[in-house]
Amino acid sequence: MIEKKSCWKQYGKAGQTLEMDRYDKETPDSYRSVYSELFSEFGVEVTRKIHSEYKGRQVSFPKKLYTEQYIDYYVKVNSASKSVSEMAVQLEYTERNIRQRLQKSQKASINVINVNEETGQKIIMKYRPIYNELFIMFGEEITGRIYNLYKGHQISFPKKLYTEKYRDSFLRENIGNKKISELAAELGYTERRINQLLKKYKEEYIKDDLLGK
Repeated sequence: MIEKKSCWKQYGKAGQTLEMDRYDKETPDSYRSVYSELFSEFGVEVTRKIHSEYKGRQVSFPKKLYTEQYIDYYVKVNSASKSVSEMAVQLEYTERNIRQRLQKSQKASINVINVNEETGQKIIMKYRPIYNELFIMFGEEITGRIYNLYKGHQISFPKKLYTEKYRDSFLRENIGNKKISELAAELGYTERRINQLLKKYKEEYIKDDLLGK
């Protein structure tokens, strides 16, 4: 993706005209830490949804994608049609581990961990909890891509989605055409905080007409 930034003017001290970068939602630079990476990989919709779900949390992403129950189920069901090496690659386990599971599957039934209350159908959870949440939100493809990005890591998701530079740029551009409540909702701040920021800009000699005067 090619990042585009345009410059706009701000009046500074002693009547000087300064050049400032304009940040927008179409550039990774507008998003904080992990959200910048998510935006680059998946775009704004997925990024905003993940922020809404996990903001302010630390999330551990297991090294393994599938549950133990699903792996046992997969090995037993596919033992006649797939080789040990094929199953090992698919499940990201060693061939030795797959052989051990094959031996166990011949002696014990599959451990089912859930039952559909309406139909009585037995269900085996395929993905580990965090990946199952992502699967419900985004489906298999995006879940797999997030797994490949973050497996084995603990990720902190900031409470705020946007960088301070984007926040300042957004406020200065929208002071005259949006209500305080709208600005607060868009940026994820309280109305009190927005008013504090606007006061700060005024004290820094931002143009009066940008403040809606």
